Amino acid sequence: MLVPLLRREAATVDLTIRLVSEHAIARIDRRKYRDVHGKLFDTWDKYEDNEITTTQLLR
Repeated sequence: MLVPLLRREAATVDLTIRLVSEHAIARIDRRKYRDVHGKLFDTWDKYEDNEITTTQLLR
């Protein structure tokens, strides 16, 4: 399950680097990743507080 996701991400890295260097997607990505990182850190905190299992964390 993880391998196809990693392959898809790897395929877009070159395009993303080019767009960021041209400042084409910086603002949009900052907002999107801020939201994603917020969810990630919230989930990690729940895991550290033993509110969710390892399986739930990885999902």
